[in-house]
Amino acid sequence: MATINQSDILTTLAYLLGERSVNATTSAPRADFVQQTLVEAYQAYPWRFARTNATLIVSSGIATLPTNYDDSQQVHVKFNNGVDTELDLVDPDDAEDLENGDRAAWIESVADDVFVIKTKDADVTTALVRYQKKPPVLDQSGTIVTPYPNKMTIALGARRYVKLGQNPDADISQDEKIFQNKLSQDIAFQQVNSPRKRRKTAQSQTGSNTGDF
Repeated sequence: MATINQSDILTTLAYLLGERSVNATTSAPRADFVQQTLVEAYQAYPWRFARTNATLIVSSGIATLPTNYDDSQQVHVKFNNGVDTELDLVDPDDAEDLENGDRAAWIESVADDVFVIKTKDADVTTALVRYQKKPPVLDQSGTIVTPYPNKMTIALGARRYVKLGQNPDADISQDEKIFQNKLSQDIAFQQVNSPRKRRKTAQSQTGSNTGDF
C-alpha cells in the first residue's frame, strides 16, 4: 500500500500557495495544519485502510480498547462461544437496562484517550473487535507515514489554516468548498471499490438456531 509523509504534503502545500519550495521557517506551524486536516479526513469516513482487528481479554465484563482506537468511528464486537456472535453496541445511557444474555455491549471513556468495552454477558471472556485506528502523527523525518490515498486533499485542507494564520479575517469559504469536494471524491472512490458485504441472518447475529425459542 502506498503511503505519504509529512514532507510530501508540505511540498504540495507550498506549490498550492505559489511557492517554489518548502520554507523551513514555516514548516512547523504548517505541519500542525497538515495534522489537523489529516484528523478531519480520518473522521469523515470509515476508511478501509485505517480499520483493523484486535482480540481483547474481557475480565468481569470489561475490556480495554487499544490505544490507537478512534472513537469517532463505529466499532464491531464479536465473541465466540462455539459460534461467532455479534454483540449489539448500545448507548451507555441504556446500559442499566441490559441483563446477562442480552448479547449487548457499550463503550465508555474512563480517562483521556482511554476507552473500554463493557458487557453484562457473563460468558464473554474474549472479544474480537474491528475498529478504526486514529490517524498517525506525522513526523518531520518521514518515519511515521499515512496510507491516506491523496496528498492533494490534505494539502488543500491545510491551505485553509495557512490563510487563516496569515489573516484571521480571511474568507476561506472557497478553499473549504474545494477541500470538501476533494474529500468527497476520495470517499466516493473508496465506496466504489469497496467489496460487497455478506448478508447476515438473524441466527448468525445472535448465535441461535431456528427452534431455539
